[in-house]
Amino acid sequence: MMEGAQPELTEEVHDERLTRMRVGATGLAVIVIVVLLAASFSGTASNEPELTPEAIAEDAAAEGEAEQAAEAQPEDPLAELGVTPQAAPAETEDEAAATDDLADE
Repeated sequence: MMEGAQPELTEEVHDERLTRMRVGATGLAVIVIVVLLAASFSGTASNEPELTPEAIAEDAAAEGEAEQAAEAQPEDPLAELGVTPQAAPAETEDEAAATDDLADE
């Protein structure tokens, strides 16, 4: 027997493999058919509202209100809340004099 060559299949093993292939292919076909039927009966497109001129106008008005709300927001929302980091407070005259005295020594 040569290396790499497959052993000869018996008739029984060959028939079993063919049967498994048929069962697998049939199972896949059944699943595809069930999914297609479910998709056709689900009617997802029929659940959507009708597209009328009034609905289009309402949608455009809602978009306009959203744009106005976005423009009305402050430039720095943290500043509006009063939580922005602040610079260190300026030194008082007493502190400045004490610092100068320490520097002179």
